[in-house]
Amino acid sequence: MTGQSTSNISAGWQEFGRALRAWRERRELSLRDLAERIRWNYSLIGKWEQGKHRPSAAAITVLDAELGAGGELMTRALHAAMADADQLRRSTVEAKASIRDEGEDMERRRLMRDAAVVAVGGAVAPVLATLTDAWQASEPRISGASVSQEMIDDWEDAADVHVRRAYVDAPAIVLAGLAADFADMAPHLNRFQPESVDRGLAHAAARHAALIAGKWFDLGHHREAHRWWKKTRTLSERAGDTLLASGLIGWEAAYRRQDPGEDLNAVLAVAQLARRLAGDQPSLSLVDNCGSEAQVLAMLGRHDESIAAWRVTEEVFDRLPSGVSAPDPGSMHYARSVIYTLAGDATRATDAQSAVEGLYQPEHRTATLLAFHNAAIHARTDPVGGAQRALQIMERLPAERWDTRVKAAARIVLKVAPEEARGLPAVRELRALTAGGRSA
Repeated sequence: MTGQSTSNISAGWQEFGRALRAWRERRELSLRDLAERIRWNYSLIGKWEQGKHRPSAAAITVLDAELGAGGELMTRALHAAMADADQLRRSTVEAKASIRDEGEDMERRRLMRDAAVVAVGGAVAPVLATLTDAWQASEPRISGASVSQEMIDDWEDAADVHVRRAYVDAPAIVLAGLAADFADMAPHLNRFQPESVDRGLAHAAARHAALIAGKWFDLGHHREAHRWWKKTRTLSERAGDTLLASGLIGWEAAYRRQDPGEDLNAVLAVAQLARRLAGDQPSLSLVDNCGSEAQVLAMLGRHDESIAAWRVTEEVFDRLPSGVSAPDPGSMHYARSVIYTLAGDATRATDAQSAVEGLYQPEHRTATLLAFHNAAIHARTDPVGGAQRALQIMERLPAERWDTRVKAAARIVLKVAPEEARGLPAVRELRALTAGGRSA
């Protein structure tokens, strides 16, 4: 697949081309060198860099990984493809009557899915889009609504799938799938629906919006992330589900505490809001948000308060009513590992990390983050060895997985290392890698 000419689409591909060339030159590779590595013709790569041709999804994925772009090329490609979709949508709508009908909505959804294909690839995507539209059209609508209950249920199920994939797939790939699903929901969110339907639709959309915010955060686009967290809160209120709002605001705090540019006291206020919304009765939401508050306190260095808050978390967990599904055990052990690693309690931190062994595959995000915690424990007494462990973890990761949260976990090693070790070569190298991209 050679890609498509970009003569009639947006300038986003020219920006992609400039970024591609910058990454190639940063790696000190000629066009022929890069062509040999990725097995594409060098003249075609040159056209990609000039913005004259749009590369295929498969080529974008390979380029990002080979050049160690950390998802930047995939993200730029997704932006460019979405701009193409928007331009085509506008030209299509302008050519028709000004009244928007369902056919135009279906066309917009198709274009958005085409944009998502740039990141996820796969020749089956057009077939999937057609079948999805056909399935939705075949479902009986609720009286007075533009959607069926089956469509709402399907979007809820989709959110569950995106959550699972977020632990193993690159952020840009997860974001692409979320973009396609949210684009399906968006037209219905702007239409009048019966109250119960509107609440159900907003519930599914809020979950997607929170995940979109998280993936933008992972990719380093924190302004976009904050925009989508605001959207998440609006949709949660519309859904009228306080526990949903509590859980999703808790997610927001969990992401934001890992941004070195955030005011952790402000993040603590968000975590405390999420905990208050969870109420006083034992629930999964209360367990998660008590644990989240404990982790923010640990990152603030308020270790006595953090440990006290964690003990409250464990007490709430023990009081969960029978029949309530227990939290993911890995998430409990992860929180305990964060708290005791930062507090310098090597015994309890190691116990938490050992308890997770066998729960996750090596490529699972939680397994990766816990490996950094283990490196941090060693860094307190052996800063060179701890930093080297962290560097080895990063080198084993595919470039597209070097996201904001991975770097935040690696920075724990730097946080706990003795002050006198800050100038050691391994520590300096880790600081450089966690401050910027793979090329740092």
